[in-house]
Amino acid sequence: MTDTGQIRTIDFLIGRVVLARETANKLGQIYDLIVDPFKGVLGGLAVRMPDQSLVLIDAQEIYSFGVDAVMINSDRAALPVQDSPLKQLPLARTVLMGAKVLTEGGKLLGQIAHIYIHLAPEESLLFYEVRSSLLDKLLGHTLYFPASWGRALSQDGKRLVVSDDTSEKSDHTLHALETRLFGPPPEPDPVVTVRSRTH
Repeated sequence: MTDTGQIRTIDFLIGRVVLARETANKLGQIYDLIVDPFKGVLGGLAVRMPDQSLVLIDAQEIYSFGVDAVMINSDRAALPVQDSPLKQLPLARTVLMGAKVLTEGGKLLGQIAHIYIHLAPEESLLFYEVRSSLLDKLLGHTLYFPASWGRALSQDGKRLVVSDDTSEKSDHTLHALETRLFGPPPEPDPVVTVRSRTH
């Protein structure tokens, strides 16, 4: 699986072309990501077909996330919404963005402002950015934490309940979260400058 190794906003995948590896057929473009809200992993893809219908593709059917296209195993992996078990899971951008996040003790932590993903060959992990306003971000009051910390999600996807200690365990920058979970980013290769000799 390519295009892995760092946490990025889900927006970098929205709109990407989806192709079937078996047939080279273009199925459509990614409309949204399907979230398993308690495991905190990518459940699958919602893909807009050329005829504007929506199909769902299980994450296990994804072969690779390339820079130009997402490759799935076969055309058969794309199921109409009514035929897919994934229809029970929420869509990241359409449903979860803007959801209120409350602790089990009833304290409002803010709303889900952004959703991030860490692509990996085994399971792609999801993360939330939670804040009350843009001012929160400027003041460093934003919370970043794994989506797996969710305890309950309302049927309409508008409220997410997390544990009481979520604000204490969360990171206040995306960089801090990424470093804590995956270690510091690798050092860039040194740039070697070759100077020509002048005589």
